Amino acid sequence: MNNISEYNLLQKLKKGDLKAYQQLYDRYHLQVYNWALKFVKIPAIAEDIVQDVFLKIWVIRERLNPQLSFPAFIYRICRNRAFSDLKKIAVSERLTLDVMEQFRSLKESPEDLAIWNQYEVLLENAIRKLPKQRQKVFKLCRQGGKTYEEVAEELCISKNTVKEHMVMAVKNIREYFYQYGEVSFILIFFFS
Repeated sequence: MNNISEYNLLQKLKKGDLKAYQQLYDRYHLQVYNWALKFVKIPAIAEDIVQDVFLKIWVIRERLNPQLSFPAFIYRICRNRAFSDLKKIAVSERLTLDVMEQFRSLKESPEDLAIWNQYEVLLENAIRKLPKQRQKVFKLCRQGGKTYEEVAEELCISKNTVKEHMVMAVKNIREYFYQYGEVSFILIFFFS
């Protein structure tokens, strides 16, 4: 079956042939991963994009046109999904900053100050649970206001590694808040 043409595989896929689908996945998943990684620069997100691209291929299999370039088709799906993810990341980062700014402005009343202090204690506890390198990266970026490039240079690691640490740090902190925090605290990291 390895010598079957792409056209024949697509014809079989249109009819729901799982083996044809698997073979197309085997042929193209690495290429899709590399495209996604060029767009998003974070391996975990690139892997999610690969899964989404091939899930979409399966869902729309009956509408595929075997006469058109399959690589061009999956590239377009990959690119669109990557751009969509990048937009979501940008929007969620903006929302996080807006929510944190609103929390900072609430520190006027004693009750608001007590809530803010609880949040800060919870955040510090969550940060202490992070692996040491992830702690450093998070503190330098979020608390020190440094760019990914500055942190990468200071810690002698790549910018992509800094991004990966930040994605995982926010995820770990969000999970900590879900486990130990109030709903209002979760909002701060829900959009990160």
